[in-house]
Amino acid sequence: MSSSKGIYNYKPYVFHPVRPRGNLKDGTPIPMPRSGHRIVCYGFSFYSFGGYNPKIGSSEYLDDTWQRTNPLFQELWQFNTVSHKWTRIEGAGRMPEELASHSAVQLGHSMLVFGGTAMPFGDSSSDSLYICHLPTGNWQKVITKGKKPEPMYGQAMCLNDDKLYVVGGTTGFQYSIDVHCLDLRQRTWIPLTPIAYSTTPEERYRHEIFEHEGSLYVLGGGRSDKACDLSDLPTFNLESKFWSVTHTCPDQSSGYPAPRRCHVASKLGNYVYLHGGYNGDEAFADLWRLDLLRWKWQRLPCKSPVPLYFHSAAVTEEGCMYIFGGVKDLKQNKRSARVTKVWLQVAKLREICWEALCHYTPALTTLQPDALLQMGIPQDIVDGLHHQHLTPAYG
Repeated sequence: MSSSKGIYNYKPYVFHPVRPRGNLKDGTPIPMPRSGHRIVCYGFSFYSFGGYNPKIGSSEYLDDTWQRTNPLFQELWQFNTVSHKWTRIEGAGRMPEELASHSAVQLGHSMLVFGGTAMPFGDSSSDSLYICHLPTGNWQKVITKGKKPEPMYGQAMCLNDDKLYVVGGTTGFQYSIDVHCLDLRQRTWIPLTPIAYSTTPEERYRHEIFEHEGSLYVLGGGRSDKACDLSDLPTFNLESKFWSVTHTCPDQSSGYPAPRRCHVASKLGNYVYLHGGYNGDEAFADLWRLDLLRWKWQRLPCKSPVPLYFHSAAVTEEGCMYIFGGVKDLKQNKRSARVTKVWLQVAKLREICWEALCHYTPALTTLQPDALLQMGIPQDIVDGLHHQHLTPAYG
């Protein structure tokens, strides 16, 4: 099982391509390039739902679902981050039809999906919430009460305790910065209308939000003709219902991140990490970190292999960000099926040792559980390595 690879070298803030095991040529199903999808992490996997690619002809992808839904993907995929294997999950139940620019968050062993659009964009948008049980791939539409957000796509969404927050979005013709809260215990929507003397920020879509100490913060976004600034963050206090602005400090040498929309952002501890995006003329490959204790931006010393926007990212509990898909070529409007990862913090020694072991013995992940356990591989890693759905993959 020896490998001729070079010396393993662990470094945070370095983008690493994650090559899937298998490909279409050997009959292994893998996702087609896409944008406008969403991914969430759960256990030793991340899951991708939906997406869009107008560049794939009906003869290039001989799949019954694609023939019905193209150029949208009504697909749920699992990528096992231990074995690097893709599995398409057929699942069961009612899967959303609005498959582009929806929002998704992980809740326990489930994924919540809200909003999004079918084709043509904006003509059929969603105001519905769906839940997918990730271990089984079973879908269910969540019945809610109260005043829901308007049907839109490109909303930003975050989860805090038992509250789901949704901000902004577009109908394809109009934009919003409305704030709504869904109490997941009561399954009741509550519009959080700002008080009269609060200065409402610009309406937008394809922004990101995060919750911190009782407020929602808005990162970027924009409209078809504009990308929003990242130096002053629109801030909505959840108790007072008051919009304000949080001034941030620039990186000493690089200033502020350029205005952008269609980027990704993830909160990890007291930091928020922002990657990629698009301003109407330029796509970005940079990675930024916002320190929430000092409200100071730092441009990290790394870039993704190509600029990306309309991509998706999720962070594991151990602090590794996985990025999948997105638009990678402005001129030709090409999309990616690449998986990339970057450690956002120093990993535990256990994680580093496992990565090094896989680096030097790549065939390790093909061994049966009994053999791995006899070698001393921990039980949870063995379980994660073989955590694939029993439903046969197809595609």
